[in-house]
Parts: sequence; C-alpha cells; structure tokens
Amino acid sequence: MDQFPVDSDWRAVKSDLSRRMREIRVALYGEHGGPILAKAMGIPFRTLHNYEMGCTIPAQAILKFIELTGAHPHWLLTGDGDQFAEQDSLVG
Repeated sequence: MDQFPVDSDWRAVKSDLSRRMREIRVALYGEHGGPILAKAMGIPFRTLHNYEMGCTIPAQAILKFIELTGAHPHWLLTGDGDQFAEQDSLVG
C-alpha cells in the first residue's frame, strides 16, 4: 500500500494548487479580479485570497472554481496537460 505523503509533500501540493488557482484567476479576471471571482463563488474575497496564499481549499470551493472558470481539473491539481477543459473539445 502507498504511504501518505509527508507534511512537506502536502505543503508543496497545497502551494502548487494555490499558485495554479491564482494563475487561472489572473488569466480570466485580471490581476485585480479577485473580488469578482470571490463574489461569483459566493465567498468573501479574503477567503479567496487565503486560498491563493496556500490555505487549505475545501473540495466544494475547488469544484465551484472549476465550474466557473473551466479549469481542467487534472491541470489544476498536477500542472500537466491543458489549463482549460474546453481545449479538449477544440483539439481534433
């Protein structure tokens, strides 16, 4: 059975997820578009800011983010592949 990642691995995963979340937010809403996205997600801007700074992001917030932005879940979690899910249907 696989072992759970050590604490430093979890910190890296959280940090990478936060960075990619911010990257998509900036691409779609601009550098100062955090309040717009937060409102669309139904959360306070400060909460979104905390997520982007590396706080643990609840699953429901990640799912809402994916729904609103079209972020590809695999890219959001790993950084591999296309940033946006819509690109899958454009190829081919």
